[in-house]
Amino acid sequence: MRRPSPLFWTLSLLALLGAQGQAPGAGEAQVVGPYALPPTPIRALNPHLREAEVQEALRRGWPVADRPAIGSGLAYLGGGRFLGLTDRGPNGDCPGGKFFPLPRFAPALVPFRLDEAGRAIRLEAPLLLRTPGGSPLTGLPNREGEDIPFAAADCKEKLPLDPSGVDTEDLAVLPGGKGYLLVEENSPSLLYVDPRGRLLVRYTPEGVRFSARYPVRDILPKVLALRRNNRGLENLALSGDGKTAWAILQSPIGSTRDPAYDASLVARAVRLDVSDPERVRVTGMYLVPFSDPKDYPKPNRPRDMKYSAATWVDGEKILLLERAEGGARVYLVDFAQATDLLAHPKGASPELDKAGTDYAALGIRLAPRRLLLETWRFPAFDTDKLEGLALLEDGRTLAIVDDNDFAITGKEGPSRAWLVRLAEGLR
Repeated sequence: MRRPSPLFWTLSLLALLGAQGQAPGAGEAQVVGPYALPPTPIRALNPHLREAEVQEALRRGWPVADRPAIGSGLAYLGGGRFLGLTDRGPNGDCPGGKFFPLPRFAPALVPFRLDEAGRAIRLEAPLLLRTPGGSPLTGLPNREGEDIPFAAADCKEKLPLDPSGVDTEDLAVLPGGKGYLLVEENSPSLLYVDPRGRLLVRYTPEGVRFSARYPVRDILPKVLALRRNNRGLENLALSGDGKTAWAILQSPIGSTRDPAYDASLVARAVRLDVSDPERVRVTGMYLVPFSDPKDYPKPNRPRDMKYSAATWVDGEKILLLERAEGGARVYLVDFAQATDLLAHPKGASPELDKAGTDYAALGIRLAPRRLLLETWRFPAFDTDKLEGLALLEDGRTLAIVDDNDFAITGKEGPSRAWLVRLAEGLR
C-alpha cells in the first residue's frame, strides 16, 4: 500500500483547521506555514561555481552565502512536489545600477518538497538555465540604459553587460515533457526552455533586438518595452492544455517623472498562443487594474503597487498576486470579460496607461477582479515580499513563496513557503 505524502497530511490538516482570519468579501481561509529552507550553500543551486568565487563574493559585500532565494516564481508539479525559481542572483543597490558580487550566478529552476516535520523546504537537484550549447547563463543586464552592473558594494568597478543574461521572475511547466516557459525583467522577455534547461528562444517586444547566444525574436507588443526599469514581465500563467499563456507586467509602464504615469494604476497583460513554444504568437492584450494604494495597511503610492505572481485557474481566469508595503492580495482575474486591445484602434498607445483615462468613453473594459485573500489578516504571513503562487490539485489550496533576495543585506531570513486553503474551490 502506498504511503500518503507529507503534503497529503498537510492538506488534511488544512481541511480540519479553524479559520485564522478573514478577508472582507472573501470568506474564511486557513494557513499552514511558514515552511523554511534550512541553511543551504549557494553552490547547491549553482554547482558550476568555484568556492573561491563564493569567498570573493563575501568580500565584495554579500553578507551570507547560505540563504539562497528560490521563490521568484512557483509551479506545482503534482504529487507534493513544487518547482521554485531564482532570479538573477545576489544583487544590491548602487547609484544608477546594481552590484553583482557573484556575477557568474546562473538563474535556476529548483524542485522541492514541503516537509511537515520541522516545517522545512527540502530541495532536489536544481536545473540551471543554459545556452543551447550548454553554458550556464547569467543574470546580468543586457543593454545600455538598463541597470549598470557593478562588481562590489562599493559601486566602483563596472562589470560588462551580458546580452544573454536573464532576470527570471515566473515560470510554467509545459505538458508532455516539452520543457518550461519563463518570463523575465531585463528586456523584458518570454523564454522557452527545454527539459534540460537550455534556452531555445527568447521573445522580446518589437524593436528590442540584440545578439545573444540563442535566438531572439521581437514579437511581443512594442508597448511592453516602456516598462519601468527592473519592473518587467513578472507574472506568467499557462492553461491546463499548455496552449495559452498570459504574461503580465509587474507595474504600470512609463516614467514616474511624468505625473500621469506616476499615478497610473493599470498593468499591461498579453495572451499568447504557445502551442508551438518555438513559434509563439500574440493573440490578445489587456489592461488589469491595481488596488487603491490606500486599501493596504501601510502607506503606499501608485508606483508601489506590483503584480508579482500568477497561476491559471480555468478558461481565461487566472490568479494574480498583488503586493505593496504591508502585505499582499490574491485576486481572481477574468480576461474573457476584458477588452482585447489588439482589436482597439488605440490599443497600442501608451496614452491608455495614464492616470485619469476615461476607459468607458473609449469602449474599453479593464479585466475584472475578485478578491480572494489578504495576507496581512493572517499572523503566519510576516512579509510582503511574496513572489510565487501555485494552485494545487484540489483547486482550493494555494502555495505561496517569498523572495528573500539572497539575504543581500544580511537581515533577510531564509526562503519560505505557505499553504493557504481558500474558503471556496476554484475548479
